[in-house]
Amino acid sequence: MPRTSTLPPNEAHLDPQPLKPGPMWGSFEQFRMAGPGGPEAVARGQVGTLRTKAGLFRLLRDEDFQALVGLASEAKRLKGGLATMVHASRVIRDHPSSPSAAELLFHLASEYAGTFTAAETLEPDTSPIPDGDEIIVDPGELKRRVSKS
Repeated sequence: MPRTSTLPPNEAHLDPQPLKPGPMWGSFEQFRMAGPGGPEAVARGQVGTLRTKAGLFRLLRDEDFQALVGLASEAKRLKGGLATMVHASRVIRDHPSSPSAAELLFHLASEYAGTFTAAETLEPDTSPIPDGDEIIVDPGELKRRVSKS
């Protein structure tokens, strides 16, 4: 039975099938003797293993390889986005009254949240801070207060 994805069509590429061990050849001679059926024995979702004097090699079908390349590319893109969000968070820490810094962070978070879910756009919480509550922006101050407790 084919596997169906519960993700929206534009996000289906983020739900790869796990790769499983496939056929194994202990030498290049075994691989060569298998003839054309050797590489064809590696089914979709499997990783074939070829051990030679030169080292260990893995064989994948092209669609599995392309899926791995796509995931690596997505991970690299998300890493860059995360670095940008961390930078925006530091700007907010240094300038807590800057509405444009907060808007930038919420915009970035909305862009990257949409990568995984069809979540609604994040909006900053504009509700007033209840009387008696305090926002601590400086991490050093937070550590000092926690250590005193």
